[in-house]
Amino acid sequence: MKWPAVIGMLAIVALAWGVLGLRGAPEVTQPIAFPHKTHIELNLQCTSCHDRAEKEAVAGRPRTALCLGCHGGGDATGEIKKVQAFEKGGEIPWKRVWRLPPHVFFPHRTHVVVAEVKCQTCHGPMETLDRPPARPLRTLTMDDCLACHEERGRRVEKTAARGVVKTGRALSTDCNACHR
Repeated sequence: MKWPAVIGMLAIVALAWGVLGLRGAPEVTQPIAFPHKTHIELNLQCTSCHDRAEKEAVAGRPRTALCLGCHGGGDATGEIKKVQAFEKGGEIPWKRVWRLPPHVFFPHRTHVVVAEVKCQTCHGPMETLDRPPARPLRTLTMDDCLACHEERGRRVEKTAARGVVKTGRALSTDCNACHR
């Protein structure tokens, strides 16, 4: 192979790396340095703020009114003052960090309420953070999802084999269940 061809191929790979985002998710800076750790230490659960995770397919970002329920009055400083600045008419412009491909259907309600999957299973140890992550703490693959569904299926089968009343059902590994 000639050197110009090798250099050309390397240039194409480098271009694809940048254009296709193969470096990973871009860094995100949030408007508020929300300390997940502090809120968890106050015995709040993930769904205390991400309340739509228990009701809808998408967990969504917390509404400003929810933050102001605790942080609405008094002399504030720092990040709480930033939150209060949105009190008169706006939602905090949180930026999305986690994003599944558009063809993947992931209903939060089903996983959080019905299957009782802990948020950390998919999102990583958010409860340890003093500020929002710039990138996802965990990058999920289809293998991660399938492994979880298959493990749940094995647990249900073992329970049934012991003669115990089934409390769950095997989970689908059919492609159409998640890919729409």
